[in-house]
Amino acid sequence: MQEMFRHTDFIKMSAFTFATSTLDYNGTDAIFNTTGLMFKLYREHYGTLPIEVTGDSPQPSPKWPVGGDQPAVNAGSPTYPLDVVAAFTSDRKFLTLAVVNPTTSTERLDLKIDGVRLQGKSRLWQMTGPSVDAADVLGHKPEVETVETSLPEVPTTLRVAPISINIYEFPVQ
Repeated sequence: MQEMFRHTDFIKMSAFTFATSTLDYNGTDAIFNTTGLMFKLYREHYGTLPIEVTGDSPQPSPKWPVGGDQPAVNAGSPTYPLDVVAAFTSDRKFLTLAVVNPTTSTERLDLKIDGVRLQGKSRLWQMTGPSVDAADVLGHKPEVETVETSLPEVPTTLRVAPISINIYEFPVQ
């Protein structure tokens, strides 16, 4: 999904066409499954006006490229192993930063924000579970949760939890 956000200069619209696949349901009950929770997280907290993200850690070339022509640029942000996208909210009062950590270790990301001044109490919504196989299944205790955390100020360094999706909201001055 973040790759689509990165290319809004030519991707104008996309759709997840089978909405019931975001649910776990039976004849009487329904809950969001992990995919549904992810869509809900981005819809409720990620901005709508994209901002370019740069970095000094490019994505590595694929180890086992599939046949045919290979792209000149590998998918993902230049913040390997993390994947980072950014956007302003529609009113430009907040800068949102979505950071995905697909690794099994905590990763560090030093922030350098140019062109805008951020200051004040910030927020983080973090979606994660105990393992890469964690899932929310109807009738069982949820394994994947989204937790909101208040941050006293805009951090200069992020410590990003393993196997997580994180959306930060920073106030624009």
